[in-house]
Amino acid sequence: NFFPNYLYSNSSAAETPLLSSNMSDKMNTVETPGYGDDAHLKSLEAALSQARGLVFDCDGTLLDTMPIYYQSWEKSCDELGLSFPIERFYAFAGAPVPDIFETLIKEQGKQDTLTSAHCESVKRRHHNQIEADGQKAGPIDVIVDIARKYHGKIPMAVASSGWRDHVIEGLERVGIKHLFDSIVTTDDTDVKKPKPHPDIFLVAAERIGVKAEECVGFEDADFGMQSLTSAHFLYACDVRLLRMYPRNVEKRLSELGSSQSESCVV
Repeated sequence: NFFPNYLYSNSSAAETPLLSSNMSDKMNTVETPGYGDDAHLKSLEAALSQARGLVFDCDGTLLDTMPIYYQSWEKSCDELGLSFPIERFYAFAGAPVPDIFETLIKEQGKQDTLTSAHCESVKRRHHNQIEADGQKAGPIDVIVDIARKYHGKIPMAVASSGWRDHVIEGLERVGIKHLFDSIVTTDDTDVKKPKPHPDIFLVAAERIGVKAEECVGFEDADFGMQSLTSAHFLYACDVRLLRMYPRNVEKRLSELGSSQSESCVV
């Protein structure tokens, strides 16, 4: 088995991020396996053994950027007078920043005072300040370990909705940019439509010279999972369901702490 023993357990599948009610009504939920179940892990293993190429999302998949990203969104929206609760942040994961701002501006009737371009510049400023203050996203080891294992054996790409300069800087900072043969972002001219459309994954597969149906894709967002499904990849891995995915580890440690506290009550 490729996967380390800590992934094989009888624990229940991790919960996926919550969607706000209006977003969940609009989105077509993608059925994903529960990787707490050994049978599903073995299915992923089987898919990897057949894969001729691997394509990874970046933010929330290779890099643990989501906590920092939400901080920058929160600060930006406070400054701009926009409401963007964390449930909606996770619901929009995988969508390009300008598209998210366009939606928020329209929903909240701010068309006369805000533009997505201005909002994006505000977000860049806050994001850069957070990083300048010393907060940097580290790698998500359970996913990066897979990329390291297959480096040099089959071609691999990154397909990200993030800003290209930030994606490249983040991958370089944690020392994994060299693992990938191609990096595709939403601002690439060949990507006509963003996630949840299949374009970015189809372009990534083409760039590494592998048919989409022979690629395994890795994603942490509903939009991205929809994109992989539409691209007809061999297998779409929802990394949020892996036991050692960061949010799941935090949840388990929190539950463990609560359990220990309760056991101390007399």
